[in-house]
Amino acid sequence: MIRLLKIELKKVLSYKAFWFMISFYSALLAIMIFGIPGLIDYVAEKSGEPTRFRIFKAIVFNFPDIWQNIAFVASLRYFIKIILGIIVIILVTSEFHFLTVRANIINGFSRGDFLSGKLAMILLLAIFSTFIIFLSGLYLGFTNSASVSINHVFGKMQYLAGYFIEIVSYLIFCMFLAILFKKTGITFIAQFVYLIIEPIIDYKINDSLTPYLPLNAMNRIIQTPNTSLIKVKTAEFNFDFQEFIAFQDVAVCLGYAGLFVILSLLILRHRDI
Repeated sequence: MIRLLKIELKKVLSYKAFWFMISFYSALLAIMIFGIPGLIDYVAEKSGEPTRFRIFKAIVFNFPDIWQNIAFVASLRYFIKIILGIIVIILVTSEFHFLTVRANIINGFSRGDFLSGKLAMILLLAIFSTFIIFLSGLYLGFTNSASVSINHVFGKMQYLAGYFIEIVSYLIFCMFLAILFKKTGITFIAQFVYLIIEPIIDYKINDSLTPYLPLNAMNRIIQTPNTSLIKVKTAEFNFDFQEFIAFQDVAVCLGYAGLFVILSLLILRHRDI
């Protein structure tokens, strides 16, 4: 796997589009993470009631709840993680466009090696994204938390692991689409069409089945933000915060990831590339 990852890195490190997309993703993620506190401060100054907004800021970016909150925002279905999906689609479809995959197989690589290399790259992208969120969470948490004990700082870190599983599964789904359609433009269209179609299916089917739709399953590990500083229910605010990551949600998400890997391998083995 390490050898295949090194080969993948040799391909992408000289690829200008990759550097542009990964830089754009990093910048957008940083703006999102650090821009929200700045926006809260700005609104606080303009509102004339800064105390209320400072309390809200402390609640949202307080250890240990910050890990759940920041991971929830980063994993939103129609938000920033789509950029990582686009990167994966470009990396895979460019192999078919430039016939690199065919040249690799002629030189002794198997179709399984091709798939393993792409999976290694997906894992690296997911680690990179999770690491950015981890560093951002540390900075914002230390800046806004009253308590910075070990238990508070590293409590709820399981939500970062949940984010990692979600992003890996989503990127595998994008890889599957890229292998299925082979062409960049068609794959982009297929991805965005499915983003529209699944909510329609969600609306039409029984509620008990909606958690098992692919993107629902990939977006279900981290369902809501949370704060341990407010646990009040009223008639107007009757909301159940997510308190833990359910094993069933993780299992369904990983099940889809495994399914899309198997389908990708079957397509590669039975299609003329």
